[in-house]
Amino acid sequence: MASPFRALAPTRLQAKGWARVGKTGAHLLRRGAWYPVVRISSSHIVVLDVNRRNVPVDRRFLEIRYHAPERWSVVRCEPRELQRLKRDFPLTYAVCPRCRHRQAFGGDSKELTCDRCHATGALAWDDMT
Repeated sequence: MASPFRALAPTRLQAKGWARVGKTGAHLLRRGAWYPVVRISSSHIVVLDVNRRNVPVDRRFLEIRYHAPERWSVVRCEPRELQRLKRDFPLTYAVCPRCRHRQAFGGDSKELTCDRCHATGALAWDDMT
């Protein structure tokens, strides 16, 4: 006889918003990447879900929104920043709104498809970081 109860699959906690870091700040987060907000404390600390780890970040360094990102972030780096990071990456790149993958693109692109997760979306040229 079959059980009348159905097993529930574990669910992810509902994000309280989404946040990304600006150009400057004492943080190690990927510029242009949106991270789920776990908690906002009264002491100006925001706890972000970064690869399933709670990471506290000073709210002054964050841009916070209350809906999931749909467009690719466009990030422009200074040449000296790339030298400091020892990365061989274009000065301007895009960050996937779904999986945070960094990807190069052509200068006239309006839309991208992620090489990693295959999500497709418009580039946020009006919201460049």
